[in-house]
This record gives sequence, C-alpha cells and structure tokens, in this order.
Amino acid sequence: MEVELLKPSAPFTPTLKPPPIKRVTFDEYLDWLTEETKADLIDGVIYMQSPPADMHERIFGFLFGILRAFVLRKKLGIARGSRTTLKFSEANGVQPDIVFISNASRDRVHPYYMDGAPEVVVEILSPSTRKLDRGKKMALYAKYGALEYWQIDPENQIAEFFRNHNGAWVPMAVSDDDIFHSEVIPGFWLNINWLFAEEEPDTIETVMTILADNGKE
Repeated sequence: MEVELLKPSAPFTPTLKPPPIKRVTFDEYLDWLTEETKADLIDGVIYMQSPPADMHERIFGFLFGILRAFVLRKKLGIARGSRTTLKFSEANGVQPDIVFISNASRDRVHPYYMDGAPEVVVEILSPSTRKLDRGKKMALYAKYGALEYWQIDPENQIAEFFRNHNGAWVPMAVSDDDIFHSEVIPGFWLNINWLFAEEEPDTIETVMTILADNGKE
C-alpha cells in the first residue's frame, strides 16, 4: 500500500496501525481503516490526515449540528460526519467532513461505506488538507456526481459554494448580507458569519431561525 502523510498543522501522533507500502484497492483501504484513523484513498494511494485544529472542530460541530437537525425535522434525508466513507471506484474512496444524503439515495448507504457521492459534500479546510480538498478530492466529487460542494476555510474566514454542472463545479451566489441558499436541500440557508463568529451561535436557536425564515435574498 502506498501512503502519503499530509503535512500536519499540529503535532501528529501516528496511528497504531501503520499503512501498508503498496497501492491498494478500496476493500484493502476499508479493512485498514480504524475508528481513530481519518484518511482518503486516491488513485490507490492512502492520504492520512493529521488531527484537526480547534477552529476546524468548532465549525464542524456547529455546521453538522444545524444541518442534521434541519434535515431530520424536515424529513429530507440524513446528515453524516467525518467518519463516513464514500466509495467511488476500486482505487478511490474518501472521507469528507460532512455529507447530506437524500432519502432517494439511502439505498446506497451500506454498513461501512456509501456507494458513490452524496448530494452535498462539505470540506472544512486546514493547512494540511487544503491542496487535496481543493484539488483531487474536489475533482472526484464532481466526477462521481455530488450536486453541491461547500468549502469552508477557517484560516481565511471564507466559505465557498459550488454546484455541479455536467461534471464541473460552478460557483454559487452568496447574497450581499452573506446568506447562502442551498439548491439541493430545500429551505436550508446559512449565514456565513455564523461559522466564524467569535462566540459560537446556539445550535437550537440557529435551527429554529432557519426553520422560521427562509433567509434573505
């Protein structure tokens, strides 16, 4: 198995289960993964991720919390977090930070992975994953049919959103008052300033705000 260790943005303690040193298949990658290991398989090469920074986890917890609560309340599908593995091919499998899976795609969810791309993929960038998230993984999401790609950059306090058009990503609009409307998750909108607020917004209050108001155009 061939492995590439992404340059860590914080001190990194290697997993107790070292990766093999040859190129591998998806099944071998899945067998190698543990609950403590977050890694991607791209063209048969395993890319291990370093532990996330606090800001990454703060944004993850908030965004996953409001998205999960919203889609459950509206019965639109399911939201899953960063240990969800997506199988794209025998040589490609990845673990995004957050995914939204519609009711229509539930039959592609297996006990340990999802077959193909979900409707929405979210990546929260870090110095160690930025190149991969904006390059090879982003291309895989488009190729295998994700409908929206949300890219959150804590370091630069930027959020970018893309929709899939014939296998290529097209930027989505954000209003002048920093409101983003998903085209895939009906009724879901997001104030980008919530993500980077000095004091993390209350998850329940935020979900109630989204449910009560379709946002500002």
